Amino acid sequence: MVAANSGGLSPVRQIPAHELVVDQMRRALELGQFRPGDRLPTERELSEMLDVSRTTVRTAVAVLERDGLIAVRRGRGGGFTVQAPVYDAAAMRREMRQNKRAIRDAFDYRAIVETGATRLAAERRRTTDVAALHKLLSGMDEALHTALKEQSAQHTTDFQTLDTAFHMGIAQAAQNDRLLDAVADARRRMWLPVGAIFGRLEPNANDYHESILEAIESREPELAAARMEAHINDTRHTVEAWLKR
Repeated sequence: MVAANSGGLSPVRQIPAHELVVDQMRRALELGQFRPGDRLPTERELSEMLDVSRTTVRTAVAVLERDGLIAVRRGRGGGFTVQAPVYDAAAMRREMRQNKRAIRDAFDYRAIVETGATRLAAERRRTTDVAALHKLLSGMDEALHTALKEQSAQHTTDFQTLDTAFHMGIAQAAQNDRLLDAVADARRRMWLPVGAIFGRLEPNANDYHESILEAIESREPELAAARMEAHINDTRHTVEAWLKR
């Protein structure tokens, strides 16, 4: 007979290999490592990269195709192409209004892990990290300028992809693999529901990034962390105000 108090243990489910492949590929897509229009590696290349059978890759690709994340062209010259995410914005707004605590928790999580990563980045950053972040910041300025002139879902996605790369670049500069994973997870949890409601960009979308980078570059950990927290809370307040309407 199993004791009433089992210490929070629960049955273990065997996870099929293709689900693990789907999770890895979905994460890469959500974090902008592959952008809409990009060609993914071939089935054979993915099989070798992930150390799984081609059958496993084929099953995973079918799931991603069904979810509208990639398009599959078969035959000679075919391959896998990343698709721009399509959201039902109205349904997403309704769901967010019904799950305000989940949104709060996502922002709390992000604030904790990203401020920690930013503090370490200011202590440990290398010259190459700073150069890469400056390049991303320039790309974001250009993407925002274009988006404000020609508002479209594609331009918004382009900016958000660079935004994610910038924040992940800060996490990489912290030189802590576990923290890097936590930042990636935090951004996924926040942007999957929240990113969908931003159908257009505002002129202040890039305001905090330069000041955060300045503090990292000048090796001021507490200032960098404070600016990152202010940036995250600014987004939080924008979303919370929107949900109260």
